[in-house]
Amino acid sequence: MTVLTRVHTALETLALAEMDAIVENHLERAAKESRPYADVLADLLEREVEARRARYLRTRMRLAHLPYAKTLDQFDFSFQPSIDERQIRELQTLRFVHEASNVIFLGPPEPMT
Repeated sequence: MTVLTRVHTALETLALAEMDAIVENHLERAAKESRPYADVLADLLEREVEARRARYLRTRMRLAHLPYAKTLDQFDFSFQPSIDERQIRELQTLRFVHEASNVIFLGPPEPMT
């Protein structure tokens, strides 16, 4: 059994699907660039974490049975000029939570289209 086969078997056993899919490319690139092993491992682990978070979010959204997903990045601020985009982007950082401040939105709801 080759080392690469053992790596794939271990990754599959540990259910690290994203790492299993990209490990060979990362190892080849690391050999060409003479990157430290710790950097390669950190990159692989970060990709696995990102993939798991994305799967987790997709699963939660599907289980929520929401009709569609809409993010702030998709919001058309030019359509509603009375909304201060800079202020909304600041709220998106959630700094008000760390400051233990309150946020109140006033106004009529926007009709769904």
